[in-house]
Parts: sequence; structure tokens; C-alpha cells
Amino acid sequence: MSGRNTATQILKTSGSSYALPFHVPHRARRQAAYVAEALRHGHLRPDGPFFQRAQAWLADHTAAERVVLTNSCTAALEIAALTLELGPGDDVIVPTFTFCASATAFERTGARIVFCDIDPASMMLDPADLAHRLSDRTRVIVATHYGGGVADMEAILALARSRGIHVVEDAAQGFGTLRNDRPLGTFGTFGAFSFHDTKVVSCGQGGALIVNTDDRKLLELVTSIVERGTDFALVRSGKKAFYEWTSTGSSFQMGELEAAILTAEFEALDENLAARKRVAAALMRGMETLALPIMPIHADAQTVSNFHFMPALTRSAREAKDLIASQRKRGIDCRQHYVPLHLSPRAKAMSYGHGALLEAESTWDRLVRLPVHTAMDAYDVEMVLEGLKAWAG
Repeated sequence: MSGRNTATQILKTSGSSYALPFHVPHRARRQAAYVAEALRHGHLRPDGPFFQRAQAWLADHTAAERVVLTNSCTAALEIAALTLELGPGDDVIVPTFTFCASATAFERTGARIVFCDIDPASMMLDPADLAHRLSDRTRVIVATHYGGGVADMEAILALARSRGIHVVEDAAQGFGTLRNDRPLGTFGTFGAFSFHDTKVVSCGQGGALIVNTDDRKLLELVTSIVERGTDFALVRSGKKAFYEWTSTGSSFQMGELEAAILTAEFEALDENLAARKRVAAALMRGMETLALPIMPIHADAQTVSNFHFMPALTRSAREAKDLIASQRKRGIDCRQHYVPLHLSPRAKAMSYGHGALLEAESTWDRLVRLPVHTAMDAYDVEMVLEGLKAWAG
């Protein structure tokens, strides 16, 4: 191998034990300048200048009815759950292969979580299994978009609309991905993004709620919940002199410093995505040439991926562990992912009825995630490919 390992240089000061880490956050050039500017103006609460600027950028990007910058994707999902006034007697269908927040944000309302199997070709919710799990209790379907791909929204929305069920998109991993030129998070009643430090676009800790309905009641309830359960928005607009307690709510919004970082990231989005695409394309070309005994999971032809990482399936759980161990010995951090939620201690304690979810159970421990990030260069890609070649023998 030849060349300079960009990721190694960047990680010298981060404490990583890997020459090539699984993830290095993208750092837009204007981040430091914008944070300094925010500190100078001193308006650090939610609704400061950078908060307004980032929120307006995201509203334009999504063409949503309403956008709320939040302190996490979990918070965005919680706002959606509260707005839909879920409670005991309601069912929320969640793919079992997802992060636990996809379930906990709705479970805390008292609703029952119904787990759904996945399509192993995408690792996302299987519409055929979903159809069997719908009932008169079903109020919400959570569609988690995985690894830069897109759940089968056409089939999911068709099932939901036929029964008057809300769809909430957990697009934590999907910011920057497009489906038929349309951003994720804009298909369901609500969408939720993550801007956590592990994501394609990050501000350290943050998220956003995307509201895609003109239902006046829901829009007003979102506003009240975001205002910590008050009608303070009316005071701010001059329509009332005093605010009052009007609904449930909490402190869900993002701060100004995070919004300053996020503004810089939004402005550099095209550059970020182009770099990730170059790395992913080089990895895919190399893997095809090597004819490895693993199957990369590709986004379909209707999807322009953000290439959050490169998921691939091995033939067995043992192969997946061997591959990860082999790569790590060479200084390359590869990882597995979620244990299906229906197998978790929490789900068992809650005695959720779901039956066998065979595809998830037979697939999750065969999955390996290869790194894709903007700190990688041709040297790093070559490192990964040589490691895969050595593992395959």
C-alpha cells in the first residue's frame, strides 16, 4: 500500500485505538467561526439566530409543513408520540431490527409495541409481515430507514392509508438520502432525524422533527408540546399577555451552539455526501472485483444513498465474528449492529406477543458494517479491501 492514511492522521488526537476507525464525524470548515459568532452574540437559548437559520434551511430542504430542531432524534420521536396522543389500548408497530428509541419513544405513552420482521435484502421492515400484524388497535407504524437505504414506503403507506394509520419515519440514519428525489422524513405524518456525532451530519448531539400534515390540531399540539406544554408561542407573537399550561410537553429543543455547528454542516452537505459517495463507490468496485463471500446491502435504484456505512451479510454468525476480528487485527474497526428488540430483556419483561420473527433472528448476527466516512481516502479504502481479501483467503 502507498499514500497517506487521512483517518489515521485525524484520529491521532482522538484516543482511537484503530488506524482506521469506524466513524469520524464530518467537520465543516465554518463550524468554529459560527460557534465563535454565537458566543459573541450571546443568545444561546433555542430560538437564537443560528437556531432560526438552521431550522429555516431544513424547512426549505424538506418542504415540510413544520420543522422543529430538537436535542436528539429520540426527542423528535417522543414529540410525535405525544402529539398523536397515544396511550393504553393503542398499538405501535416497530421493526425489530432498529435502535431501542424507535420503541421507547412510543412505549412511554402506555401504548403497546408490536414488533415486525424485516426483509433481509434491506434489513428494514417487511411489508408482508406488517400486513399480518395490523389490527383495529394499530395507531402508528414506525418505518426505520437503515444505513442510507429507504424502507419500502410505497407499500407501507398503502397499508397505513387503507386503515387511517399514522406513519412515523425514524430517519435517524437517513439525512441526505433521497427517494425519487424526495428527502427521507417527508413521507409519513412525522419524520425524525438524528444529528448525533455518529451520523452523516452531526452537531455532537441533536435531531429534528419533520411535520408533514396540515392538520391544525396536530400542528397546534406540536407547538404546545415543544413550548413545554404551554401556549407561550401566542405570547411571543403578541396575541396573549400571559402564557398558560395547555398540554403535556417537555424541553425538547436544540441549543444555539449546536445549531451553529449544524448550520455549517447544512451548508457543506453536498461536499460531505460527495466524499462519502466516492469512498463507498470505491469500496463496492473493489468488493465486486474480489468476488468476496459477503453480500453488500445496496440501496435500490430509486434511492440516492447518503452512504452512512457499508452493511454486508456474511454466510454465518461465525463468519461475521471472524471477519470483524480479522479486520480489527489489521487496525480496521468494523462492527455488527442491533440485537433484534424482540429478543431483548425489556421486550421479554413486557411480554409483548410477536411470535417468531425468523428473518431478523437468522440475519442480524451475520451483518457486518464496514466504515464509510469523509476522513477516508484511497489508502483507507485499499486498507479495507486488503483486509477483506486476507480474511477471505
